[in-house]
Amino acid sequence: MADSFAEELRAQLDGIQAELERLDAKRRLIDQLLRLESGSAAATASSADSPPARRGSRRAAPKRPRLPRGLTTGKIREFLGAQREPVHATAILAYLERHEAAPHSAKPMATLQSNLQRLKEQGEIENTGRNHWRLRAAQTAPPAPAAPAAASTASVAATPAPAAPHPAAGPPVVRSTTTFGTRPGAGA
Repeated sequence: MADSFAEELRAQLDGIQAELERLDAKRRLIDQLLRLESGSAAATASSADSPPARRGSRRAAPKRPRLPRGLTTGKIREFLGAQREPVHATAILAYLERHEAAPHSAKPMATLQSNLQRLKEQGEIENTGRNHWRLRAAQTAPPAPAAPAAASTASVAATPAPAAPHPAAGPPVVRSTTTFGTRPGAGA
């Protein structure tokens, strides 16, 4: 009787083992199909549990979180404001890396150069040559003491009108006539 019970258990165990092998083969096929399709999130999630199908298969690296908007440029301004002499871009990048504000890209120096160029075009910093940067002189000077209201309006009124462009200077540059959220004549 014990022999028949052991044989029955062994037969059930063999059946379960065969079912597990069939399900494993089915799972591998589904993983392969998902990988061949569009590389969706389901494919990477289901293949994370199983070993890679072939040697050298590429898996997506985990994405780093985005830096908050303005963090890099704020740190650049902060660093350059504390310097007395112009600083090379590599020193700026090292500072950003120490303060976890370095660009998250394959080429962080190129991204930093782009940020520096944009700040230069906005008039905040200047390149003194050989990739050395500093804040503009107006940015580093302490603000002037507040003047009475009548004197400040007089200085605004005394501002000369822009001179007419020279005809050989090229086409005129058209600037927007709107301010944030308004149209010309909307205030009338």
